[in-house]
Amino acid sequence: MQTKKEKTTIRRIPCVHKPLLAAAAAVVQCLDDPCFAVDSRGVVAAWNQAMESLTGVSAEAMLGRADREYALPFYGRKTPLLVDYAMTPGLLENEHAPDVRREADVLVREELFPALQGKRVLRTRAAVLRDPQGVVVGAVQSFRDIPDPDLARQARAADEEKYRVFFENSNDFFYIHDFDGHLIETNMASKMYTGYTAEEIIRMNIKDLVPGQYRPMFDKYLEEILIKGGSEGLISVLTKDGRERVIEYRNTLVRDAVGNPLYVQGTGRDITDKIKGQRALKISEDRYRTILESIEEPYFEVDLSGNFTFFNQALAKNLKFASDEIKGLNYRQYMDEENARKVFETFHRVYITGKAAKTLDWEVRDKYGGRRYAEASVSLIRDAKGNPTGFRGIVRDITQRKEAERERDRYELRLSQAQRMEAIGTLASGIAHDFNNMLSAIMGYTELARRQLQNEESQAVRNLEQVLKAGMRARDLVAQLLSIGRNYKAERETVKVIAVVREALNLLRATLPTTIEIRTALHPEAGTVYADPTEIHQLIMNLCTNAYQAMEEKGGLLLITLEPVIMNGNENAANIQPPISEGAYVKLVVSDTGCGMDEDVIRHIFDPFFTTKERGKGTGLGLATVSRIVADLKGGVAVKSNPGEGAEFTLYLPRYDFKAKNPKKR
Repeated sequence: MQTKKEKTTIRRIPCVHKPLLAAAAAVVQCLDDPCFAVDSRGVVAAWNQAMESLTGVSAEAMLGRADREYALPFYGRKTPLLVDYAMTPGLLENEHAPDVRREADVLVREELFPALQGKRVLRTRAAVLRDPQGVVVGAVQSFRDIPDPDLARQARAADEEKYRVFFENSNDFFYIHDFDGHLIETNMASKMYTGYTAEEIIRMNIKDLVPGQYRPMFDKYLEEILIKGGSEGLISVLTKDGRERVIEYRNTLVRDAVGNPLYVQGTGRDITDKIKGQRALKISEDRYRTILESIEEPYFEVDLSGNFTFFNQALAKNLKFASDEIKGLNYRQYMDEENARKVFETFHRVYITGKAAKTLDWEVRDKYGGRRYAEASVSLIRDAKGNPTGFRGIVRDITQRKEAERERDRYELRLSQAQRMEAIGTLASGIAHDFNNMLSAIMGYTELARRQLQNEESQAVRNLEQVLKAGMRARDLVAQLLSIGRNYKAERETVKVIAVVREALNLLRATLPTTIEIRTALHPEAGTVYADPTEIHQLIMNLCTNAYQAMEEKGGLLLITLEPVIMNGNENAANIQPPISEGAYVKLVVSDTGCGMDEDVIRHIFDPFFTTKERGKGTGLGLATVSRIVADLKGGVAVKSNPGEGAEFTLYLPRYDFKAKNPKKR
């Protein structure tokens, strides 16, 4: 034993990292197992009460001791304990200690301590203490009784057997190699086809297993391991017969207790077949996409909610969206409620029956609001278990076909109208001359009879005046019939439309009831048209008369606007009939707040003799005359109306900005 003076000298040895060691000492004192701690110089820094009971040495006697004096109570001599192996890993190589095991960062050993009372066998564990920078500042060792040493050895053997079973039966292969690439241990031979036996592989270097072009990369791989502490990726391995296998690996650097690199351990998995499957799948997908991109019809796949999951470029082009804009887009976002209902019903029918369905007349809107028409064939998508996951379909754009059908209908309607007008014109031409002669005789004799009556206030005079009015209406009717039949010659000149409008409105104001308000918005530079002034007058009077009669019961507002416009392809809407070419026009709009019209009435309003008025209030020739005059002037007319919301007639008359050859002074 040392003297008191020597003991005091040892206790005065300066202790580095005191806060950390003080914390470790406090932890040691709280443990039930015997435990002690030393600093980086091997000076005892903690010796708990359980250690006092185990060794019979008090903490006061042991604290501050160095030079392995803490081994004396166990062996009776200064020999390395497990803390020394933890602090100095080189001891394990220089001394024979085969029963020392490493469990992660902890050294474990079952030892027989001859100096302890009863020569007890204890399981002891040791680990180093590091500061936040990773520097070793000490070590700690604990002890625990093993009731039966033979059981302990059996348990250790069982643990080793479990490790060996796991090592051999895992789907992955394990390996340990040094810093020159030599394999120390591996089960590669049983986990992947290489053609080598286990004995051959364990004597090989990693560089011998990889293709030649990859061998120079070993140094870079090793550098990454040493810097980062690990590495993962793919590597190719050559089999004995020269075939290439692809390995997915993950490696970790193993260090000793003081941080010195010891070796590299890792796991690997042969993914050659997986890579081949992925390549085959990609080839199949590329071929599938190539086929889909080569067809002109749009193709789509949606999930059960109707969100796009896959599509070809024809679909993106058709809807004028970029590909990244369509991904995840729902069908309700590019169609109205009625068409969305049609799509839902189709999807629902396919989902319930499991059978493909064909649907017609989907109306969709492209990115810019353009209207497209489509028909689609829809079928169900199922997963590998047969569960429905979505819908797929091929869409055919039938917009051009729809437009062609509408254009055909319009031509058929115009042809029918032309044929009716031609028949009316032929009839009118045949009877007009004789009818006018009879009207002249009737009106002439009526006028003579009226003049012979002395009493201007008599009932007979009033009756004759009514006969004259009826005769004049009959004469106007014949004139309209002749104009519809084109059996007349219009005397056309440059006409300022605004002047004719004002003149016609002066006549209208005198005849309209006070319940109807007339408003105008006449642009002074609306321009001129090349027409017969009577034609323009007829247009205004016929449209305003129709508007007045629609508001006769409840009154309302009659609005007449006149302005110059330039028409282009986008503005030339399909509801302008007949279609007009691009250019400058005088736009005349007559609108009212009357009873309005439904679509069926609008389709027939320009037919000769079609009228919704009561008998005696209309001939059905007013709007037919409007249609004829507008067509003769190379213009167009558009109608907008809804029941109860009034009506709006818009006339487009070509502007005439040049001096007529033989203009008539009006």
